Amino acid sequence: MILHSFSAYKGYCLLSPIFHVRGVEVLLIMLKVNQSIVINQPIEEIFAYMSALENLVDWSGVAISVRKNSPGVMHVGATVRSTVRFLGRWLDITFEIIEYKPYNYLTLKSISGGVPCVFCYQFEVLEDGRTNVSQDATIHLTEGTLELEEPAIASAVRRQLENDLLTLKDILEARTSPALKDQL
Repeated sequence: MILHSFSAYKGYCLLSPIFHVRGVEVLLIMLKVNQSIVINQPIEEIFAYMSALENLVDWSGVAISVRKNSPGVMHVGATVRSTVRFLGRWLDITFEIIEYKPYNYLTLKSISGGVPCVFCYQFEVLEDGRTNVSQDATIHLTEGTLELEEPAIASAVRRQLENDLLTLKDILEARTSPALKDQL
């Protein structure tokens, strides 16, 4: 299953159903963010860099550490353990690769860590060796998780994910591809 593009006001949507847990009302905040960026690098280089999930610490402002739990090459079912810091909170989250098709998509789902979330990255070849990278993120928080109001959390998440993609673009475009080296 591939997460499909989501379009909403300012690139994010808030859905907040109320659940009853042991007689207590719990507000679930579901954030959906869809963003994309064009990177002036071939899809092969971008996918190789992004699928080496240890590189998250270089381009994601919230990733403090990322460690592969599964041996061998990246595959569906592989897991990684990450420590993130977001809005003053430290979280240890384990992600499982639930979709993996080289040069097409990579999807991660949290399987532990208290913040259920899914991140899907889709890759599309464009003209002139450029690549469109789309990011679909769905993050579930319970009210009070981050001690901020819903709009502030949504704005911070959207802004962080946008900045992460811009950092990714800067890092990858600063690298010279082998094809460009041959032309120099």
